[in-house]
Amino acid sequence: MKMITAMRNMGQLQAMTKALVISNVIMSFGLIYSVVALNGQRDRVILVPPSMDKKAEISWRSADKEYLKSFGLYIATLVGNIQPKSSSVILESVSAFMDPAIFNEFRRQLLTLIEDPGFKASNSTISFLPGSIQYEPETGRVFVTGSLITSNSGNQKYQKQVVYEIGADIREGRPWVTHFLSYEGSVPHSVGWHVNNSQHTGKPIPDYAIPINQRKSKAATDTDTQPADLSVMRDAAKQGQAWEAVPADPGSAVMPANRAEGKEEVIESKESR
Repeated sequence: MKMITAMRNMGQLQAMTKALVISNVIMSFGLIYSVVALNGQRDRVILVPPSMDKKAEISWRSADKEYLKSFGLYIATLVGNIQPKSSSVILESVSAFMDPAIFNEFRRQLLTLIEDPGFKASNSTISFLPGSIQYEPETGRVFVTGSLITSNSGNQKYQKQVVYEIGADIREGRPWVTHFLSYEGSVPHSVGWHVNNSQHTGKPIPDYAIPINQRKSKAATDTDTQPADLSVMRDAAKQGQAWEAVPADPGSAVMPANRAEGKEEVIESKESR
């Protein structure tokens, strides 16, 4: 009887030991998961800058549309206002936000513009007057539409409608410009615009104009060359050089805006309104 009782107690002790081991293992996994989750958790910052009438939110990997629109306007205003005396400051300020994929090309184009001897000799300035800001949540792009004005010391002005297209991405709580395009007109090259253009011309739709949830895998996207295009500013600089070469007509000191033909396109999105 004593042997049977001892064996029964030994079996109960072994079962209790196994239960304790299993519970300790479960608790260890739970502790590890909690530590990893806490380390990966980032604070969300809510801003209300003096220049904005709405709250702007930014987190470790994302930001709301108000923040992205404000960031896009900041970049467009910096790039769109070029003067010989302040051009080096603008170059350094805006280059700090350029994604490594487009940094060299963007800097090369902007530096070529501000160091152009003809542009410096014409004593011209380029200024950008923003008119509207649109955000496309499907692609994370910001479109800043406005007037690009070239003027010189003789009060001559040349004005045209342009669109600055800024691709914005948030990484580690910091905004980056993934692509920067400029083109004449007042119609943003939205997803719908690219679809229609592809159907008429047969050209493929760029990866940055495809909705984020339909894009290629990140491994494939990393090999893509993200664009940087400052062509509208180069054209504006050439206008200043033309004034230097040809005496101005006193009767045409101010030239009218060069507006592209076509109806303005509205980006259809509930979040973009």
